Amino acid sequence: MADDDLTVVYRAAHPLEAHMVANFLKEAGLPATVDGDYLAGALGDIPMGWTTAPRVLVCEKNAIAARTMIEAAQAEDDGPLFDDIDPEAMQEE
Repeated sequence: MADDDLTVVYRAAHPLEAHMVANFLKEAGLPATVDGDYLAGALGDIPMGWTTAPRVLVCEKNAIAARTMIEAAQAEDDGPLFDDIDPEAMQEE
């Protein structure tokens, strides 16, 4: 895998959360993008769950730093990110 390949560092419950996380990373100097945020518009046409959740992606070379920053922000009570997402709760039944 090349260093400029994109990798998922966060799956969000909804597009707003994904964009908040991506903006958090961008403000810290790590380029990030959101993928899958458009799927929320198809609610009802496709099953929504963990596999269709919006994803935040960064370059592979920045993945460890991005995940560390996200985890640190989530650990703070007043951090800029939403609470952890439970992937089991988002799966289809």
